[in-house]
Amino acid sequence: MAIRHYVLLATDGFIKLPTENTLCPLPDTRQDLYVFGFVGGLYQVTENGCVTYENKNLDWKNPDNFTYLKSLTGTATIPSPVMWADVGDRLYVTLINLGMPTSGLEDPHTIHLHGAHVATQLDGFPETSFSVPMWMEETVPPTATYYFYPEHPGTYMYHCHVEASEHVQMGMYGALVIYPSVDSLAMAGITRNCCGWWEYEGMVQKQIPRCSSHRNFAYNNIGTYFDKEYIRLLSDIDLKWHQTVQTTQQTGISFNASTFQPNFWLVNGRAFPDTLKPHPLTYGEGENENLTQLNYESYVHVATDQKFLLRMINMGYQVVPWHIHGWHFNVIGKDAHASPFLAFADAIHVHGHEYMDMGFTCTIGSGETYDLLLMADNKKPLYGNYIFNGQDEIPSLCSQMDELAQIDPALIADIPTDPVLCGDVKTVNYVELCGKGEFFPQFYPMHNHDDYKVTNTNTLEEPNFSVYPGGQLTFIQTDAPPEDGHHCGCCGKHHIEIEEME
Repeated sequence: MAIRHYVLLATDGFIKLPTENTLCPLPDTRQDLYVFGFVGGLYQVTENGCVTYENKNLDWKNPDNFTYLKSLTGTATIPSPVMWADVGDRLYVTLINLGMPTSGLEDPHTIHLHGAHVATQLDGFPETSFSVPMWMEETVPPTATYYFYPEHPGTYMYHCHVEASEHVQMGMYGALVIYPSVDSLAMAGITRNCCGWWEYEGMVQKQIPRCSSHRNFAYNNIGTYFDKEYIRLLSDIDLKWHQTVQTTQQTGISFNASTFQPNFWLVNGRAFPDTLKPHPLTYGEGENENLTQLNYESYVHVATDQKFLLRMINMGYQVVPWHIHGWHFNVIGKDAHASPFLAFADAIHVHGHEYMDMGFTCTIGSGETYDLLLMADNKKPLYGNYIFNGQDEIPSLCSQMDELAQIDPALIADIPTDPVLCGDVKTVNYVELCGKGEFFPQFYPMHNHDDYKVTNTNTLEEPNFSVYPGGQLTFIQTDAPPEDGHHCGCCGKHHIEIEEME
């Protein structure tokens, strides 16, 4: 059991949205958007009596930190920091209200842990509890510390609940993830033996790498193991609403929420093609797991045969039909509850897809979360022969693409590979890969299937117009499988190598 203490500071800021589909556009082609949000993050972790300070500058009681804390005013982005804990941890979140200097608003704020099983005093709904005022003096700021004892693993979210219609639209939200603990897994029959292998009801699970931890399970169920995980926090933006809030103190004009009409749709606070680039809130590789366990990277990058988990969160006001190309997913959880199909499959000792909640489009309502588990299976055995050699008297797809490229080279997509770094963007196309006899990498889009939401609005020209592709769209890059065994995403080694080290 650990004590995890986060410090979040409410403030405002600006983000930039793409108005065209150029991967690395000029700065003057981007739309400035006024937002609210929370900044800060993990303050300290106490485990086995040992205190680790992840950011001592977040100690709001120390006057030496006041200058630093005040400097965070006006630095909000979308989304707010990821928070996470294990089942049985004690999670504390201290809220400080820095205010909204750009608009001049002095609203109070709260933190609502959406889906958390907490007492009403800690629920963050101001009409039935309290809110936190703006820090006005040069003394210790007024604060409130929320407490959550997580009993169930799963995907949650958090947001401000003061004037929620406005504050959520303005960007005051983030992801909250709860992992199973070693103890909660053991209660479900999932343990480790003396050699480090995972077991289920006494049976060794060699398909699960020994380097995996309890945080490679989404729920207390053996069928929820994953190699990699990704958050998809979905939201929608009404530019007029944001612009009205920014100037309301000067104009006296308020926005009528019933006229809500979004014109940007975001994944983890960004619209395509920004969704392909490294996320600015991601910590560097040198940091410890308290900081690197989770992030908001939108470009999924896995190896063939890896299992990956998509933690879907809808903080927008519109229903999202999220469609994934290439594979069918298994819905292993909804709203932080494991799918009953998992227990059913366990009971009859069958784990085929016929006994799972499978799909290729997940319809996600506002305030809902879904956990989607996918296997990056190898499609080369089924499709490689046709692509490279042709079959059934139909020429190879490679030769067909060659003919198209001769008509117009622009017909063949140059696909940016992860990581996408402006100034050093690396691309591949399938004509080039055919020339090398290479099948991988594979690229699969996933997107909102209300396809008009896969656009960006060009607001910098009159009249405004939509630019496709944009909006809620990102890619999955799947690399070739290792030649000598199943890839272990958590430690970078293959199963066969691990077994040889025994």
